Amino acid sequence: MSSRRYTVDQTNVDGFKVFTLRDIKRQALAKVIPELGNNCYHFTQTVGTEPINIILPPPNLKTLAQRPSGYGNPILFPFPNRIREGCFLFEGKQYTFDKALNSPNSIHGLVIDQPFYVDSISTDDGATITCRLNSENHPNIERQFPFKFELKITYTLKSAHLTMVTEIANLSDHNMPMGYGIHPYFAIPLSRNSLVENCHIFVPAQKYWELDDSLPTGHIYDVNDSFDLRTGKPFAGMKFDDVFTALKLVNGVSQCIIDDRDAGIKMVLEADENFRELVIYTPPNRASICFEPYTCPTDAANLQEKGIDAGLITLKPNQIFSSRIRIYTLDQHNSK
Repeated sequence: MSSRRYTVDQTNVDGFKVFTLRDIKRQALAKVIPELGNNCYHFTQTVGTEPINIILPPPNLKTLAQRPSGYGNPILFPFPNRIREGCFLFEGKQYTFDKALNSPNSIHGLVIDQPFYVDSISTDDGATITCRLNSENHPNIERQFPFKFELKITYTLKSAHLTMVTEIANLSDHNMPMGYGIHPYFAIPLSRNSLVENCHIFVPAQKYWELDDSLPTGHIYDVNDSFDLRTGKPFAGMKFDDVFTALKLVNGVSQCIIDDRDAGIKMVLEADENFRELVIYTPPNRASICFEPYTCPTDAANLQEKGIDAGLITLKPNQIFSSRIRIYTLDQHNSK
């Protein structure tokens, strides 16, 4: 499975099948584990002579299996984040999700730890892997979310850019509610020789959702003070677990940036116009930040039922949702 510049290789790590996408020229690689939620759990590239971790990996894959929301790039579907008390109404019917351990709410959706199957691999135009999950093969999903769907995700590593294209098809004969998001963990600082104090965070959000016990109240406010990251703020001391909205788009995408000024490197996450919300999360006791593009806020189905515009997506039978996210670095050695 190789070409002159790009390769995709399969190995066994900690008892799991891992697919490694490589851009040999740019010394970049991404590792995907389809059987654990199709998590792209590691993305790194060499800048100058230094290997740079972009997406932070777990200590090992057994740790990822035990805590699939805690490392790499978890996939959140059919809803990102929490659902209040695990219950919501849609078109007059009530649906109930299992609650998280020691929590009154459900969280992180239903596919985060589920196996996907590998559909195709290519090295013709980048290192590419496409994986699918069909709900009919997952009784635990159907028990909680009785809608037939197919979730297809394509990761492509090309010119050291990691692109994630997602397609979600409603295979039911009735409407399907949904929201979608990802939960990637990014390293700070980007270079091991840099200081956290000299890393700045840029987020193009103009508003944020008020939260009460991690759930939106329905009120939205203009960003100000520590919540205004449009012109950048130092990462040192930053503490967030918040839902932002009204993202400014440039050429159809929003851009969140980590600016490692000591190293002269920027990490950029681009998300298309489908992603109207963004969660910023700073994991405690870890040198990391999460930029989480969402199509809707936390508890969107319940907000929508109250008449609040929460961006809940209703897919009609045979309708397909499609989105695109791209992650890459800019530096003094390579601008693209």
